[in-house]
Amino acid sequence: MERKNRCKNIDKRRAQKERAKINIAELWVIKITIFTFFGAVICSFISQITTSKSDIIISIMLLSFMILVSIIFDGIGLSVASCSQDDIKKYSRYTKQYKIAQFLIKNAEKVNNICADVIGDMCGILSGACGASIVVQLNLHSQGGHWITIIVSSVIAAITVGGKASLKKVAVKNSAEFVFMSARIIGIFITKKRKKDENSR
Repeated sequence: MERKNRCKNIDKRRAQKERAKINIAELWVIKITIFTFFGAVICSFISQITTSKSDIIISIMLLSFMILVSIIFDGIGLSVASCSQDDIKKYSRYTKQYKIAQFLIKNAEKVNNICADVIGDMCGILSGACGASIVVQLNLHSQGGHWITIIVSSVIAAITVGGKASLKKVAVKNSAEFVFMSARIIGIFITKKRKKDENSR
């Protein structure tokens, strides 16, 4: 009887843990959906203001920056998803960065979602707006109609996808290095935030 009761209790605990995991996963989906919606709205608003008032050089620079950010974050997301805790053990002597790297790998699904999907989509919105702005500023829309806009958008998409494909192989092969590099950058921002909090006190 005692054995049966123990087994039942273990099963109940497991069922509760599974339910808790499902609830957390559902909550994350809702949070990231809402965040992406408002982030996309803000990016669209910023892109319209920035590209309408900027000259062609700024539009090209902003476009290049957005493509680069999209490629880099896609690589980071993939490296975190393909890295294991054992792969980063060689960096254990760097205590703070190592803990951040462990946290990233533990939450690999969420990190990949933010880096590849959320940031990627926002950069895509800004890139599209910059491309349209370049077409307008060069007065190409009057010469080729919608075809010029389609070609420019296709070129931007091709460069972005090609860049991501090039970085994917490197990110998977050197996943531990990518994760640790990300952890170091995050560590810098955390240190700065702590210093600001201490100074404000």
